[in-house]
Amino acid sequence: MADERNGSPLFDTDAILRKAYFGVWLLSLVFAGFAIWGIVRYPHWSWAIPIAAAVVALAANHRLRTANRHGETILLGVTTLLFVVLSGVMLGVALRLART
Repeated sequence: MADERNGSPLFDTDAILRKAYFGVWLLSLVFAGFAIWGIVRYPHWSWAIPIAAAVVALAANHRLRTANRHGETILLGVTTLLFVVLSGVMLGVALRLART
């Protein structure tokens, strides 16, 4: 892991963090794309929740690139994971609500 004293982001030194960053980025864009497609196909207010969750996940994931403390990295990683899962779950809920 990176030395916290030199202030360099952990993203630069941790290969697992870089892979996770790319995976979350891709998954969030896919979920947001499905939600936008859902708005076009089945207009309903419930599609806003997965879109908002995907945007928050992308924002936390972007902030993760510049994190230079372990605690900050853990907090942002958990937040990112939580909102990616929320976006995926809410896609299913929105689809069920919109199709009824």
